[in-house]
Amino acid sequence: MPAENIVEVHHLKKSVGQGEHELSILTGVELVVKRGETIALVGESGSGKSTLLAILAGLDDGSSGEVSLVGQPLHNMDEEARAKLRAKHVGFVFQSFMLIPTLNALENVELPALLRGESSAESRNGAKALLEQLGLGKRLDHLPAQLSGGEQQRVALARAFNGRPD
Repeated sequence: MPAENIVEVHHLKKSVGQGEHELSILTGVELVVKRGETIALVGESGSGKSTLLAILAGLDDGSSGEVSLVGQPLHNMDEEARAKLRAKHVGFVFQSFMLIPTLNALENVELPALLRGESSAESRNGAKALLEQLGLGKRLDHLPAQLSGGEQQRVALARAFNGRPD
């Protein structure tokens, strides 16, 4: 049976620097997100939202505390195990979108499905449907540099959904 809690965070702290130059970014974060639950993470610029999301996705480590994703503690996972866990359970849109510049919009969105083992036809059809739903049906063959910022954001969003996160 899948884990009831998708995300569990206890006593999370993240600091950078040392001694008198130490800067505390996150302190005492407690968070539980249940399967199917939607949350919003809000705060001022520089308050640690992106840092928290990077830690939750296993892209960064906290200084102390416990973080589990789908019931699996992240602290004892190597990068390969974290990457597999992300590919299977996490959909993520980065602030800079992280689109692959040499792939067109359709190919960027197809990528998670191909990495998940879907056939080329399945992945292409799913990616095309997502892009059409987001109003990008006529931009499938455009490279990221040929898209507006808003269009790039929608491509990144479609790619995150195409990963079928929990």
